[in-house]
Amino acid sequence: MIKERNIMHKGIFKKYLEKYLPQKAEELMIKFENLLEALWEENSKVNLISRKTLKEEYWTRHFLDSLLPIEITDLSNKKILDFGTGGGLPGIPLNLVFPNSKLYLLDSTHKKINAVKNIIKILDLPSCFTIVSRLEDLDDRWFNFFDVIVCRSVKILPKYKRVLFKLIKNNGKIILYKSKLIDDIGQFKKRHIHDVSHPAIGERKIIEIIK
Repeated sequence: MIKERNIMHKGIFKKYLEKYLPQKAEELMIKFENLLEALWEENSKVNLISRKTLKEEYWTRHFLDSLLPIEITDLSNKKILDFGTGGGLPGIPLNLVFPNSKLYLLDSTHKKINAVKNIIKILDLPSCFTIVSRLEDLDDRWFNFFDVIVCRSVKILPKYKRVLFKLIKNNGKIILYKSKLIDDIGQFKKRHIHDVSHPAIGERKIIEIIK
């Protein structure tokens, strides 16, 4: 039964790659296999993501979900900040798809960032970097530095909004992963809501905010 479930989730993810990244699908499947093993191992040591999640569910719940923005925007050749990266999601999956972009994975918890560093080393991702800090503590060397900021798991408080706009360049984008609760996006004027719901994930929206 476990093997059947694994084939199902993995197959759904592979079909997603074949639809949106057909020329790279086979190559990416190997890379995501390696990510699965590395993330699973690190999660057994440090609680990066819910341990209630079955290993085979990583393919859809975390990997496919992380890649949803590719349906609405091109993230190649960008400097991207993953705010609240946790276990390296969505930053590492996006870096696997866009290796010519520089991904900066931000989290304030040292244990999590150390685990993410181990994953980056295992996967040999030279354009993936880590930052241990709270968002509001980033100094001015990061201001106007990023083309895109992605956030999958943090509610955007007004104090975060001010910093986010300082960090991104003019015409830069903030990309928020949301489900049903989108009450924190009313503070943004230039916003576009994209429905990217998927049967394997459920209701999902990508909120694209332009500076």
